[in-house]
Amino acid sequence: MASNFAPGDKVFVPVSRLPGLENHPSAFYETKIVEVGVHKAKVSLPQGAISEWIGTGLCHKNIGILIFSIGDFETEPTLLEPLTKSVVQYCRLLVSDDYLRAVRVRSLAEVTQVWRLTHGAYSHVILIGHGSPSGIKFALDGWVGQAALGDAFRVEDGHGRIILSLCCKTGYKSIGGKLSEDDAFSHFIGPFHSVHGAIASQFAQTFLAFHFLVGESVGVAFKHARSYTPGSTSFRLWQNGRLKAGPKS
Repeated sequence: MASNFAPGDKVFVPVSRLPGLENHPSAFYETKIVEVGVHKAKVSLPQGAISEWIGTGLCHKNIGILIFSIGDFETEPTLLEPLTKSVVQYCRLLVSDDYLRAVRVRSLAEVTQVWRLTHGAYSHVILIGHGSPSGIKFALDGWVGQAALGDAFRVEDGHGRIILSLCCKTGYKSIGGKLSEDDAFSHFIGPFHSVHGAIASQFAQTFLAFHFLVGESVGVAFKHARSYTPGSTSFRLWQNGRLKAGPKS
């Protein structure tokens, strides 16, 4: 029997994996578990119907996207704001506004405050800003390293979230690899090299399309996003401190 789910649990399932929901406005259908088996479950459908068996990997206990646009003053109008807007508007096509929030911050203290107050609502975090192998640049703090970033996202009841960083060079082990070791995160995705804003936007959208719309796992959606986004081969996927996919050097 599936250990993580029980009959009556609320879950979110990709509508592409459920019949008759082609016109559903969100990429996910909020429903309840009806029956559980070994790595599989049945869920409630509209008008009292019950689904066929689906893999429990398609059942998410929580879905929410939190986007941090990390300002630096200098490039906000020409890069960070357009990149943020493109990602936000795409996410609005995937989930309703109740499950999406975009916040512009210029200090680590703001990140910490927002996360402390709202972390329970979000399963995916997107970071937009300027990065390096040693940290992320904040307008008011300068370069902030991995240890301080980890502290900002650490909460007592935290559980693994997926972090997608569009900040250059945050795919290094010194940032992404180390952060993926923290219990707060299940996966960390970030570029190993510098990445153009247009490529970053398209990679994020392609990853979310495969992950949310198609219902692929993080690893499979990541590989497809790298394959189908021009110039995105530098992105890396870290899990528990191990490089799971992407360039080794």
